[in-house]
Amino acid sequence: MRIPICWAMIFGAMFAIDIAAQGDKGKDAKIAVRALKFAPKDVTILYKIGGLSKLTTLADAEAVEKLVGKESAKGLVDAVDFTKEQIVLVSWTTAGPPEGTLKHEMRDGKIHFFIQGPDAKTRGARARLGADFFAVPRDSKVALDPRER
Repeated sequence: MRIPICWAMIFGAMFAIDIAAQGDKGKDAKIAVRALKFAPKDVTILYKIGGLSKLTTLADAEAVEKLVGKESAKGLVDAVDFTKEQIVLVSWTTAGPPEGTLKHEMRDGKIHFFIQGPDAKTRGARARLGADFFAVPRDSKVALDPRER
């Protein structure tokens, strides 16, 4: 009597895992968001594009080169297939220590980037400017919540 119950539990668990792995196929299904490494030739560019609390989409190599310069754009452009993806620059600010971290979630069919504030009552007064690049599917809608949560 115990053996059939155990097999039913194992197959039931395998079935449940398979369903969970498929995920939600609806409008808030998981979309691949890939962080890109950015190593500019001139590091002062980070002060020009970072900390602005805005999001910029870059649909082709020309737009990337215009934003960061031809030499600095090479690493970003080589990492993306512009026929399938676009680059998103998230320019953000936090304060610390402890500092907030940049995260993203799917909400209302969009990729929402946001700053997750630390669980701390007291924080330092040092500002941190962020400028992070991500590759997302070309047809994705993106948004930024500029305030910390």
